[in-house]
Amino acid sequence: MELLNQVQRRHATLSKNQRRIADYLASNGIAASFDSITELAPKIGVSEASLVRFAKQLGYKGYPSFRKAFQAEFRKQTGNASRFRQAVTSSWEEGFPESLFQNDIQLIEETRAKLTEAALTEAVSMIAGARQIFIVGFRAAFSLAYFLYFRFVRLRMDVRLITVTGGTSLFEQLALLKRGDLVIALGFDETPRETRMTIDFAVKHRIPVLGISHAPTSEIARTSTLCLLGCRRPHRTQSLAASMSLLNALAIAVAARNKPEALRALRRLDAIEQHYLNEKKSRV
Repeated sequence: MELLNQVQRRHATLSKNQRRIADYLASNGIAASFDSITELAPKIGVSEASLVRFAKQLGYKGYPSFRKAFQAEFRKQTGNASRFRQAVTSSWEEGFPESLFQNDIQLIEETRAKLTEAALTEAVSMIAGARQIFIVGFRAAFSLAYFLYFRFVRLRMDVRLITVTGGTSLFEQLALLKRGDLVIALGFDETPRETRMTIDFAVKHRIPVLGISHAPTSEIARTSTLCLLGCRRPHRTQSLAASMSLLNALAIAVAARNKPEALRALRRLDAIEQHYLNEKKSRV
């Protein structure tokens, strides 16, 4: 990132506190960029005045303008094309495919470590208590949204996958949302307009939102009632392995909460499938 590169080039000229700020920002990146000056100062162990002086040293009017520029650089760096290009480049440089597999394993382990029993239990309760479930996720998150939808349909749950086919299709689907429903919103750094509109509508009408994202600083995490985190490194890889594992665990936990009903649903599905397979064989 150009801004961090600029900081590193001037590192020797910074004061002790300013070097501490620079090192913290370089290590914590996007998470630090979303903290307010009041939140960030105690995390670094400096005063708010030190953060203001640091920003001015770099040519900004104050910390708010520096923070805005910092966030803008992260958004630029974490675009889909940029992430994919970086993933392809680093994969071949570091050894393919071993490095990708190791990265996925590490992300899954980090996700498992961050997932508390209390958060999973609360998420399952939100799902089990919902009249209808509306799942929304676009761009990279669409495959995750469809996977969760597929899992829930197999359990004979009343679930809808929000899609956008043009015109007023999104509004027609939002009009079906009522008190007692649940929105499950999936996404990463850049929240698509349709996902944001769905969350805004749910919040306005006091409908709970279960977020599935990658960091507590993401827009989905900050606006949802509860958010489960599937670790992802947007600057290295576009892997969805950790998020997919998280959703699989969530779906199994939901099924386990009402095991008899889940088993009946799966047995019925097997019976229907077997009926049509036998019918096909009899025609041959």
